[in-house]
Amino acid sequence: MTASGQVLHVVQGGNAAALLRQVLADAEVLAFEEDFSHGPLADADTIDPQLRMAWWNRIWWSHTWWPDIDQQFQLAWWQSRKRLFRALSEQQPLCVWLGNTVHDQLMLAMLAANAHPDQLLTVQELAGQVASRHNGFYAVAMCTVAELQPLLARPRTLLASERAQRIALWRHWQQHANGWRGQIDGQLQDYPAAHFDARLLALLREQGEQPAARLLGMLMGQLTSELVGDSYLFWRLAALAEAGLLGLKPQPDGPPIISPV
Repeated sequence: MTASGQVLHVVQGGNAAALLRQVLADAEVLAFEEDFSHGPLADADTIDPQLRMAWWNRIWWSHTWWPDIDQQFQLAWWQSRKRLFRALSEQQPLCVWLGNTVHDQLMLAMLAANAHPDQLLTVQELAGQVASRHNGFYAVAMCTVAELQPLLARPRTLLASERAQRIALWRHWQQHANGWRGQIDGQLQDYPAAHFDARLLALLREQGEQPAARLLGMLMGQLTSELVGDSYLFWRLAALAEAGLLGLKPQPDGPPIISPV
């Protein structure tokens, strides 16, 4: 354990981290710059995760209107990983802030699998504790400061039996993760990367030519049992355009216009 024993608070993404820093003014908050709800995980907890980064590059390089987004992501991604690996090496106490999303489940599983057995691992769980949610999903970034403040007094230490279950979960998904991951009755399921493609094409045929961002917003609004980021869906639009299944009209100042073919 580190000499100071100061807890490192871990949460997914920069927006959630910025929110937590308002609540935890005197503590260190680490933005976990990842999304384990999609892509391979075989090397996701290694020092040089080439398979994982290749997956992310495939997504970011489809954002042609934002040519440096891959560099911005990689900088934040590597800084996050370096700080996290140092905390694991030093056995610094960790407090993981969790919703009930696929990513949050797998983030905790990865940390349990890589933390020393004697390293303190606590969790702050949002599900059922805050009002802010979307179709039954909880995430720190959805919350307000007022909602998070009461949770500070209620961290829960992850029991040894729970850690073992989480470790097994991580090992399983390292071997079986490929495309998109969703949940059925709280159980993780893996689907092909093209999981949303048919719905995107059907919506495009129904709505006609649309700005890409508007089309994705409509689809995301229709999904009641899944949470998916627009970056993933932008990549799927690019893949469908490359396959000749929709038209893509680049715009000088933002995402493309999408049209049916």
